[in-house]
Amino acid sequence: MITLSPRSSDMQSGFEVSFPSDIDIVMFRTFKAPRALVWEMWTKPEHVRQWWGPHGFHNDTCEMDVRPGGRFRLGMAAPDGTPCPCEGIFVEVVAPERLVYEGRPHVHPCGSGLPPESRVTITFKEEGEGTRLTLHARLLSPELKAAAIEQGFAVGWADAFERLETLMSEQPPGFEIVTSHRYAASPEALFARFADPQHLKQWWGPDGFTNTIPVFEFREGGEFRIIMHGPDGRDHDNHKRFVEIVENQRIVLDHLQPTHQFRMTVEYVSDGDHTDMIWRMDFAPSEQEELLKTFIPQANEQNFLRLETYLKTGKI
Repeated sequence: MITLSPRSSDMQSGFEVSFPSDIDIVMFRTFKAPRALVWEMWTKPEHVRQWWGPHGFHNDTCEMDVRPGGRFRLGMAAPDGTPCPCEGIFVEVVAPERLVYEGRPHVHPCGSGLPPESRVTITFKEEGEGTRLTLHARLLSPELKAAAIEQGFAVGWADAFERLETLMSEQPPGFEIVTSHRYAASPEALFARFADPQHLKQWWGPDGFTNTIPVFEFREGGEFRIIMHGPDGRDHDNHKRFVEIVENQRIVLDHLQPTHQFRMTVEYVSDGDHTDMIWRMDFAPSEQEELLKTFIPQANEQNFLRLETYLKTGKI
């Protein structure tokens, strides 16, 4: 059996652990990284395999199907080569706020099972420029909780969080794309064309796209789902969440999926009889940065011109 011992550095790292009941273990750490990046590091197997597990452990394989009902499997091994596989099933996935999974233990030389049979809820909360992560493990019995503590469950996660922090510090910085367009319209008129989904679906997207908006909760924290129907017949199902809404001035939303994660800020700046609409898109690090910097401004300009046509004629 492999048992992990606590270290004084755990407290210095900002790692906290509590035991609110006889079956619960709750751990906290605030990471010096934006939430989009922390979420990506938890949901992309190429990243997870690099940080999952205590110091000295490594993962030969990592498979993840990040959706409700999807499985994850890690071929983790101890420093001496002892296999310590981890497996679980995702129960809930709310990007970039919450992951819930059920751990499925294997009986192996590491002990009775890693991870222990439990339901684990991980929440990601913005805190200044960082992210407060909470990991809440609910064990099936007090006996399983005691065994998990004895085997170093919390200590192992403290190590993993430390490895995650180090890995994120080595990632390339994110990037920003800013585009704008001047309209012969008031901020109120432009804001209204976004705030009403019956208007928004008429002009959103590059040339040739049409839209269906099944969810549009125009409030802070509200969901926004828009299915963009491309001219090639393909559908692009976009999930977003409103972060901030200041009437006639600013709309901030997080683009959650698919593919690239970014925060978009739409600003309406009045200048006499005209208004500058400014789109700021803050992306998490991406290997496709150069491609996005080429494609996004062109697509946005087409979008701006569609809105201009819609303002003048009421149709595209």
